Amino acid sequence: MAVLRLSGPDALAVARGLCPEGPPWRPRRASLRRAVDEAGALIDELLVTWMPGPRSHTGEDLVELGCHGNPVLVEQLLDACVRLGARPARSGEFTRRALEHGRVDLVQAEAVAALVAAPSPAGVALARRASTELGPVLAGLAEALLTLAAEVEVRLDHPGEDLGWDEDAALAAGLRQAAGTAAALAGTWRAGRVRLEGARVALVGPVNAGKSSLFNALLGQARALVSPLPGTTRDVVERALLVDGQELVLLDTAGERESEDPLEQAGVAMGRAMAEDVDLVVVVVPGHRPMDAIEAGLLARTEGRPRLWVATHADRVAAPRAWRGEEVAHRVSAVSGQGIDALRQRLGQEVLRGLADGEVAPVVSQRQHELLRAVAHHLEQAEAALVGLAGPAVAAEELTRALGRLGELSGQDVREEVLDRLFARFCIGK
Repeated sequence: MAVLRLSGPDALAVARGLCPEGPPWRPRRASLRRAVDEAGALIDELLVTWMPGPRSHTGEDLVELGCHGNPVLVEQLLDACVRLGARPARSGEFTRRALEHGRVDLVQAEAVAALVAAPSPAGVALARRASTELGPVLAGLAEALLTLAAEVEVRLDHPGEDLGWDEDAALAAGLRQAAGTAAALAGTWRAGRVRLEGARVALVGPVNAGKSSLFNALLGQARALVSPLPGTTRDVVERALLVDGQELVLLDTAGERESEDPLEQAGVAMGRAMAEDVDLVVVVVPGHRPMDAIEAGLLARTEGRPRLWVATHADRVAAPRAWRGEEVAHRVSAVSGQGIDALRQRLGQEVLRGLADGEVAPVVSQRQHELLRAVAHHLEQAEAALVGLAGPAVAAEELTRALGRLGELSGQDVREEVLDRLFARFCIGK
């Protein structure tokens, strides 16, 4: 099945032209109708629902046409609708119209985008939480800031008259608490990004360590070339893997060694650069050979980052493996399959380490993260001004800026080009 959606003041007129016969049109009542072309020939039988605005998803008159899912039929229906006066929707236009008519705010719209794009069950669950939980938390924060702003304004308008409800110390504590709330919300973005976009996991190591064989074994299929010749992998190969509902994006990078080959050097440099921006680094070493300088350098370079140390060739005699008191975490064999399942589960656990859902409503976009960080910063500056030499005038200015950033979050005060950029990421027809 497929669904075509018409929205706008002429939606019902287009639907009537497409389906000229059938039962009387009744709001919010599905009916079986025959869609015909301009010559009156049958295109398809449809299940049609008419929803007059403003009680519709977009806030406008809305008609949904349920048809058979054959792309040829869908294309014929689209052509017929355009002939009758409709036009194709832009990316995210239905949700944008819902925003413009007050049916959703920008936070809810971004949750819709996250729900559509979520690559895993964990991402779907997080997007659903954001759609219901984040808006009320932000509304409560805005209400608290308005109260704090009123207290500061009293101090400006009537200095020395003690007309406010709170002492300066209590007002400063309120600003500090609000800043903490904004910072905590902003802090959920890393967990949100991992669940919504997938965690990036880079396999790094010396040449012929077995990275590509391990990459294929983890995926359960051959996706990277494997050869006993050193330097086979020169580009970064990416593939997605689902582990317990969490998507991992594995990156197989070029093996590291001393080489005069400019192409191989470029591949190693690319792998190093991409491995700098991942959620987990897996240092892959040949477990049957003694440690060399390249392996020690890799461990030193990745020290202090989320890292897992894995030794391959577990089907062969193992060489001792320890570095600065750290033992190798896993021994695996792509030949026998030893340790592969355990490593796959461990990867899923490691990327989520420290990213528990918790009780804080999650943010689902970099935009929300940056705006909430700005809110927290302005509130911290307001508190510093209130208790310091700058005084309530500067505190009031910082509070106004914080409220402005909150307005941008919900879409109350946001530029048109920001909306254009945001909704361009939506799929067509949503």
